[in-house]
Parts: sequence; structure tokens; C-alpha cells
Amino acid sequence: MFSSAKRINKMDKIFIGDVSFTPRIRTIEKEGKEVKLRNKESEILTLLYENYPHPVSRQQIEQSIWAGSYVTENTLTQTISNLRNAINDKNHEVIITIPKKGYCLTLEPKTIYTEDLKIPERPTDLIEKSERVLTFNTLSFSTWLIGTGIFLLVFLLSFLLFFDRNQINVFHFKPQNLPITINLDKDIDAEFLHTYKKPPYLLLKKNSDNSYLVCKPYKGGLTCLRK
Repeated sequence: MFSSAKRINKMDKIFIGDVSFTPRIRTIEKEGKEVKLRNKESEILTLLYENYPHPVSRQQIEQSIWAGSYVTENTLTQTISNLRNAINDKNHEVIITIPKKGYCLTLEPKTIYTEDLKIPERPTDLIEKSERVLTFNTLSFSTWLIGTGIFLLVFLLSFLLFFDRNQINVFHFKPQNLPITINLDKDIDAEFLHTYKKPPYLLLKKNSDNSYLVCKPYKGGLTCLRK
């Protein structure tokens, strides 16, 4: 979020025209090139930012940056010159000199505040979430597979106990290729098999009256229809 308010901390990023300034690491970036500022240069640029649009006098710079220490006029002039070179301001169009008043920025600075930035999830967090989802899906599939196996086992035991084996002419049981088919001929009953021998059907049976029985899962159980 951009703002021109004059509150700043070291984590903020300041934009002055096409120049970005990061006080935390004292760097200037322009046109993809990054330049490291000296400490005094960084402090002067921050001071100009904080006082925009008003000029900052040489005396104010000396008191704020050098904290009462002795500094020659040449030292201050050279520091300003180095700062201008760092931001490629050779024509003094960004930092201007106002006679008898000091220095001033000509462009309104914009700031991105760190508290306005939402920190994205770390790659490790995303990986952990993906692993949890993958584990859940794997467990869900395993649970379904085990449940299906138990269902088929119970069904087969019940079938063997309660059905008359003499009525069964063809009994194909291939767990890897459901559904189970009973009393069905691949040639005679080809049309029926073509329609129903596929998921979600678990059992296909031909009755003695030549009608058909088709069974499929329904709400945790098994539902069968006569065709």
C-alpha cells in the first residue's frame, strides 16, 4: 500500500520517482541496478524524505546527521554529490539546491509500509500442507479399498451359504475387474454386459426367468434392481 505520510522504520521501502530506497539495508535500486549507500548518504536521503516538500538547511543536516560533530562545508557538499550520483541525478532534478534554504526533493516520495504487507506463506508451509493433503487422500483411498474388500468377502460368504450352487452356470470373480457376474454368458448376454459391466456396479446376475439383477453401492450399503 502506497502512502506519502512521514512515518518510517528501517523495514519500509521508499519510492522517489523511478528510484526505490530501502533504509534497512541502505540501498538504492533504479532500472534493475542496486547501489549501496554510505551511512551518511542514507541518513540525508531519509531526512529529505521526512521533510518533503520543505527544504532542509545545511545547518539542520549537520545537527541531525553529524550530531554536533565538526563537519566541513566540503564534506557535506561531497556527501550530497555522492548521493546524487547514486540515484543518477547528475542534472540535480531529484535533489535540488535552493539558495540560502538548503536541499529539497522535487518528487513526492511514496512509501510501502511493512505492516501493510501480508507476509506470504513460506514454501515449507505450503509443502507441509501439500503433504497433509496427500496423506489424507492416501488414507481415504486405503480406507475405501479395505472397506470394499471386507464388503466383497462378506458378500461372497453370504452368497456361498444361502445360494443354490446348482443354479450358477457361470461365476466369474475378479477383484481387479468388478463387477461380479453370475449366470451370464458373454455371447448371449453381450448387450446387457456392455451396458452394466462397469463401475459403479458390483454384482450382475441373470435370474431363472431370464430377467437380470444389477447391484451397486448406495449410502453405505448395497441396492439391487431387476432389469
